[in-house]
Amino acid sequence: MRALIRRIRADEGRQLRAYRLRALAEAPMAFGSSLAHEQGFPDGIWNERAVGAATGCDRATFIAERDGQWVGMVTGLPRDDEPEDASKLLVSMFVDMTARRSGIGVKLVDSLSAWAAACGADRMMLWVTDGNDPALALYRRCGFRPTGVRKPLSHTPTLAECEMILRLK
Repeated sequence: MRALIRRIRADEGRQLRAYRLRALAEAPMAFGSSLAHEQGFPDGIWNERAVGAATGCDRATFIAERDGQWVGMVTGLPRDDEPEDASKLLVSMFVDMTARRSGIGVKLVDSLSAWAAACGADRMMLWVTDGNDPALALYRRCGFRPTGVRKPLSHTPTLAECEMILRLK
């Protein structure tokens, strides 16, 4: 069955928590946060994240759902390093191993890009860990290009991540 791509609903904080923790457990070096850090978040944080990402232009989370199960997720946020910048930051991208190479990743990025453009963003940015070749290939397929900016991965500074950009307009 094909996956349905949709925006998270305000009442899905519990599902968001479960899926995010699963993603952090399965791909710990792919994210700027860690499983240990996010396991301690109270339910209220997850509920706030779902409510805030369900509507509007402040942030958005898109879910890939197949047979009632979440098989992918991506979130868009404003850039906190440049609050006056209209660009959006792609974070928390994850697709289940069982659903990879089926086009779900591209559909999630496309949905987030459409949201960002509709909200007035002229570009999207992301950080990807060096050596995460499947993610790099996905982002390149979606039109992202490296900017040349690099920084240490926050929880594992011996690894680096590189910034990528996608022009929307």
